[in-house]
Amino acid sequence: MKRISSILTILFITASIFYQGSKVYGYAFEGLYIAPKIDYYPENPSGRIWNHYAGAGVSVGYDLFRLKDPYPIPVRVELEYIGRLLATNTRVAIHSVSAGIYYDLNLFHVRASELDTLTTKSVYTTKRPFMAIYVGLNIGAKIGYITDEPASTSNTGLMQIRTGTSATTLYFGVGIGFAWHVTSWFTLDLGWRAVVGQQRTMGFKMGNDVLLSFRFTKP
Repeated sequence: MKRISSILTILFITASIFYQGSKVYGYAFEGLYIAPKIDYYPENPSGRIWNHYAGAGVSVGYDLFRLKDPYPIPVRVELEYIGRLLATNTRVAIHSVSAGIYYDLNLFHVRASELDTLTTKSVYTTKRPFMAIYVGLNIGAKIGYITDEPASTSNTGLMQIRTGTSATTLYFGVGIGFAWHVTSWFTLDLGWRAVVGQQRTMGFKMGNDVLLSFRFTKP
């Protein structure tokens, strides 16, 4: 749990620095965003058996398309943490931390009367996309954790300590998704990610992340 607390602390500190940076140091972080996530994660640890996990997480990212000068770049970079519990046994948990890069195919609404006057650059710099289709690549680490049965806990005074075992493996994913830009600062994001990794005792061969994200971008 100490590792998970450290990851969340790093994400919180990173977000705080970015958000306050524009005020204290004069940096422009208009593209910075924070995205709480809901996750469904079926995993195939061995043979034809699939384990089903549900969880939640958060990511801190930066949308380079918000940089209008000299030219917007349809790329996002992101640091993500997700925690999951096995549906049939909540003593089994999977935590992952990863860095991701995404390419956005942005869709714009252009009136017929504007077709003769608008250039590609003017569309990108003056209009806000209403939707995006994206592909992404993630790489990081997955921490599998199994908490021991209650009978194996030990008492130390007034504090009860529960022990467990953990293993860390490589986390590598490729995915696709759709993003709906509801407002200039809020985006609803639905994505799927195929995950493969290094095989270990608590590791895996293949998994799938289905993610519903609520992206809040700094205006």
